[in-house]
Amino acid sequence: MFETVRLDHVDSVSTLTINRPPLNTISPTTLNEMLAALRQLESRAETRCVVIRGAGNRAFCAGANLDDKPRGTEDASTIFRETGRAVVDRIERFSKPTIAAIRGWCIGGGFALAQACDVRLAAANAKFRTGDAYIGIVPSWGMSLVRLAHYIGRNRAMDMLILGDDIGAAEAHALGLASRVIADEKFDDEAAAIAARVATGAPLVFRSIKESILAQYAEGIAAARHLETYWSEVTHDTHDYNEGIAAFKEKRKPRFEGR
Repeated sequence: MFETVRLDHVDSVSTLTINRPPLNTISPTTLNEMLAALRQLESRAETRCVVIRGAGNRAFCAGANLDDKPRGTEDASTIFRETGRAVVDRIERFSKPTIAAIRGWCIGGGFALAQACDVRLAAANAKFRTGDAYIGIVPSWGMSLVRLAHYIGRNRAMDMLILGDDIGAAEAHALGLASRVIADEKFDDEAAAIAARVATGAPLVFRSIKESILAQYAEGIAAARHLETYWSEVTHDTHDYNEGIAAFKEKRKPRFEGR
């Protein structure tokens, strides 16, 4: 069905793979296929967690393929930029937990896609870079110049963008770019185990967390407080609310249904 991405499902975990090895660069087709795949996963009831990764071990995503990036026509270039922004927004606002499984290079547009995910797992060989200034391109997918300072702070963001250095997995973890660093040989198994655990969480609670945290920096504390109250009232006495309490009392794992 797709040319440049692949969807796989194992129980409640769905994996969206950017399938353009070895560097898994982004083309206009890739962006549109990612949007289509995310629409499918949003409506797929069985999917409780989405993992985004790149094919192979060399790169999560090395950014936009400069040969594929539109040039010479303002309309095509604008569409490419706006579609990149749309994918970043879609990942950040996705109602289900998203996990970036990062092996190898994570650069440019790939960096934007990974950072939009809720959890970012880095293999020990992962390398991050936001060196757009050194190839004369303004990063314009709504991450480095829009979100990054909110994620990791003004000074750290400026260091990354001005210096443009390669950042290894350990430093990325210290900066907050990576949630965990996992040994290369254990990466696939541990990433799968983490995703499987996340998939057992309460879907409505995850949605409340995602919407409220986003609101804090996008709209302010008052908006986040409103959402906290809203979701607390909406989920009170739902099936999952009662199931969670019952499971805790009975010392068993809860069986959440998203209702």
